[in-house]
Formats: sequence, structure tokens, C-alpha cells
Amino acid sequence: MADTERSEATVALLAIGRRIQTARKKSRMTVAKLSAKTAISTRFIEYIEAGEFSKLPGRSHVLGFTRSICRELALDAEEIVQAVKSAMYPAAMAEFELTIAHQMKRSLVAKIANALKSALGVFTRSK
Repeated sequence: MADTERSEATVALLAIGRRIQTARKKSRMTVAKLSAKTAISTRFIEYIEAGEFSKLPGRSHVLGFTRSICRELALDAEEIVQAVKSAMYPAAMAEFELTIAHQMKRSLVAKIANALKSALGVFTRSK
């Protein structure tokens, strides 16, 4: 990752952390209470709120903890998880998006081919 991309990712993660922290405080919830409700360590919640997602044990923890915390705080969990993915795993996201696009094309081609086979089958049977 280039320095510019790294600093943009850091800024994005800091903003996400602040957004989560602000929502928690607005809900008048302590880190300890959020920890009790989500079964996520207070230390990990503090890392997330500080934008230090890389200190979490791994990708599944980063995304799962973020999703759980956002749901508990009534934030748009999927939007925030997507933002975290984009910031932390840009290459993996690009590869994933290409894979999905490729699968969709294959699916569309298969549907068209099946429709043509069916149409040709009906046409050849009628003669």
C-alpha cells in the first residue's frame, strides 16, 4: 500500500472510530456496558474507537466486532463494515468485486445459453 493510500486509510479508520465512540456516548453507554452487551473486550472496543483496527486479532474479529458494536448502537452496520473493509483490505475488496463480477457474467451467459437451448429445442421439435 502506498503512503498516500495508507494515510487515507488511517484517516478513514479514525473517522469510523470517532463515529462509533460518538454514538456510544450519545447513547450514554460506557465502554464497560457496551462490552457487557456485546461480549467484546473493553480493550478491543477502545482500539476500535481509537481507529486502531489493526490491533484486533484478525479480519473476522475486525469485521465481526465492528458489526456487533454498530448494531448495538443502532448505527448502519453494513455501511460501516464496508467502509472498514475498504480502508483495511482494499486489494482484497478489489479482488472480491472482480470475482463477483466474473461470476455474474458467467451466470448471465449460462442463463442466455440455457434459454437459447430451450428455444432451439422447441424449434427443432416442432419441425
